Amino acid sequence: FDDEPPTTTTSSSPNDLLKETATPWSPSGTWWRDMLHFVGPGWFVSIAYVDPGNYQADIQAGATSRYSLLFVVWWTSLLSIYVQILCVRLAYYGNVTLAEAQARHFRSNQWRYWNWALAELSTVITDLPEVIGIGIACHVFFGWPYYVGVILSLLTTMAFLATLNCGMRVLEAIVFFFVAIMSVALFLEMEFVGVSTDEMLQGWWGGFQSVGTQDIFAMTGVVGAVVMPHNLYLHTAACQARPVAHARHVNQAVRWSSLEPVLPILVSFFVNLAIVAISAEKVYGTDGAAQVGLTDFCQSFSKLKGGCILWAIALLAAGQSSAITTTFTGQYVMDGFLQMELPLQWRAIVTRLVAITPCILVSVLFPHQLNRMVNIVNSSLSFLLPFAFTPLVKYNCSPQIMGRHNASRGVEMVILHSFAVAVWMINAVALSVQGGGFLGDLRAHVVEQQNDTTSAVNWNYYAILALEIPLQLFYAGWNWYVLRTPIQEASQEIPQSEDQADPYADNQLDVDVREDETPSHYENGNGNSLPNGRGMENGHSEPDPSAFSIDNDDDED
Repeated sequence: FDDEPPTTTTSSSPNDLLKETATPWSPSGTWWRDMLHFVGPGWFVSIAYVDPGNYQADIQAGATSRYSLLFVVWWTSLLSIYVQILCVRLAYYGNVTLAEAQARHFRSNQWRYWNWALAELSTVITDLPEVIGIGIACHVFFGWPYYVGVILSLLTTMAFLATLNCGMRVLEAIVFFFVAIMSVALFLEMEFVGVSTDEMLQGWWGGFQSVGTQDIFAMTGVVGAVVMPHNLYLHTAACQARPVAHARHVNQAVRWSSLEPVLPILVSFFVNLAIVAISAEKVYGTDGAAQVGLTDFCQSFSKLKGGCILWAIALLAAGQSSAITTTFTGQYVMDGFLQMELPLQWRAIVTRLVAITPCILVSVLFPHQLNRMVNIVNSSLSFLLPFAFTPLVKYNCSPQIMGRHNASRGVEMVILHSFAVAVWMINAVALSVQGGGFLGDLRAHVVEQQNDTTSAVNWNYYAILALEIPLQLFYAGWNWYVLRTPIQEASQEIPQSEDQADPYADNQLDVDVREDETPSHYENGNGNSLPNGRGMENGHSEPDPSAFSIDNDDDED
């Protein structure tokens, strides 16, 4: 660990931007100073819990089921806290991002590129509700067509990225300010609407009693909107902004970083609760309630003067903030899987163009289908969640990555594996059952059409089965493979150019380092030299799996 903190530099790499003002941490002796030091990444990733996709899922939950699905929002929020803790553990104990760990787990290039494509897909489609939210906000402000605001999102995202020159904490403060405005507006409107407290509490704790198959699509939308796949990649990387000065303090860093996301996630839950309550009271039971969403929800603010303006401000802030986090996530995913770094400006342009193209087409050709598009995106994110969550569970239970003292084992390992299986099973059922919004509904629609015709053979039905069966087999097989296949003793080296240094070398959390020593190289518990913090000589030698572990035998904290 370096004696001198890294100097502030200007860089377009997200890793450098996160580390530009980061001084390796040591306990100060004052608990609140240490706690405040780790405040930031949790709020940064919590943007995903109050983004336009979440708003849409909450509106749909309240509009179609009143308070019955509130229990889904609550339990997925609690699951999110645990998931973020798993991200913290992987970042500090494993000293890798989720993308890096996946790249080293899968030996063949084919599997590595396939998982990179899935991670990129989840990041790109997460961008769609954010872009739509910006378009809706501009429509409320200026009366512009949705597609104008969608196109302008390319420029506004670049403008927000310019604030990064002032540091990450400035951006976090801006995001917090706008979300606070939105929260106040929603809580005021919820008070004016007049919430049925008894019914709300019943839905919060016992809503599962009245859930039917018709609610599956809305439930998967809530799960996908709350526990977003891209957030797992983002949080494991965001923790790099809080490096630790000495290995003996890693456990303390994990504890503070694990507590830090709790408050942001709980705050986001009550924001989501407010949206569900307003939708339940103002939208449920009205004509076309199932189609109400981001585009027309501000009509619910009729009792609050300027309510639509406040809603538009919150929507714009949430959309822009989320667009920034997805831009960062895309870079972390590309860097972790492929060891490729694009300047953030280019990354923003590429992701924005990919995201706005379908939005422009829908907003021009089908301006009244934007709400449905966001609903489909939310359910799709739920379907993609196991491709990020199952590996996160796998690596948290792996001594090769986490170290023999830090890997989840025993009861916790059983709980984690049960969570992973449950997330996969819920989405597998939603894919095929009627009411899930996907292939099950499509098959039911085809059968209805068949009943109206005299055709003896329904070829469309069999075509859907031909797609559904291989997809379900792959879905189950992939999750089983990740959970049950041992991590190899030597992962395949990730190709990189000879002059490319490890971008994470500055953040190495070493082991077996004496308190009064500043070594020029690091050693793991087996005595293996780790010159660049990754078990590789800048990518030219085969990585040692023990480089992933941190031996805390002498941890006195």
